[in-house]
Amino acid sequence: MALLRLYQPLKGYAYNSDSLFLAHFARPFIKRHARLLDVGAGCGVVGLLCAREFANPLDLLEIDPDLAFFAQQNSAHAPNVGVICADFLQANLPTPYDCILSNPPYYPQNSPASPNPQIARATNQSFLPLDTLCAKAHALLKPQGYFILCYHASLGDALLYCLQNAKLNPVSLRFVHPFKDKKATLILCCARKSSKSLLEIQPPLITHNSKDQRDVSTEVATIYAQARTYSIKAQIG
Repeated sequence: MALLRLYQPLKGYAYNSDSLFLAHFARPFIKRHARLLDVGAGCGVVGLLCAREFANPLDLLEIDPDLAFFAQQNSAHAPNVGVICADFLQANLPTPYDCILSNPPYYPQNSPASPNPQIARATNQSFLPLDTLCAKAHALLKPQGYFILCYHASLGDALLYCLQNAKLNPVSLRFVHPFKDKKATLILCCARKSSKSLLEIQPPLITHNSKDQRDVSTEVATIYAQARTYSIKAQIG
């Protein structure tokens, strides 16, 4: 795979390893010609990684104008990619999609929000409640379409409840742990519309061998190598 250069804001919300883990988890569910939507796309990293192998048609939806600008720059040379700057809950989107991807905000609505508006929108549920996100995802998906997202592990019960309440059946989960003897911090989840499949729990993803941040597990090193992303911090204007 070619190196994916990603412009990001000098100050504000930036993608992290969660985005790379989500894209790696999602790719086996994405088939050739599948139409993709990345909700809360930020600079476009998850959607672009997922669409890269098959040049899938992809819409990157981002509410923040600056992040949408970066997504536009990052996708300029990618085929079949469009950027939509809009509120997901208000946007009039083309339908249906084969797969919707999201790294949504998960901090509870009553928790203190970041003073940085860009970070607050990306992290606080008051801007995109989980139940409403799931309901609209269901409406935008084809029958048998996938909704693939990551979420904080401690809120796994809320995630499964909202998915099932929106008639999206969880079919695959993977828990991400910082060390093999530590509790999970992240859930990677694939849910499917109009599915009765039983839930599969994948083996855990262990990110580090030690507290040295450079000492990542063999699998994480492979994920980073396959993603081949290069972040470039930039300022608009």
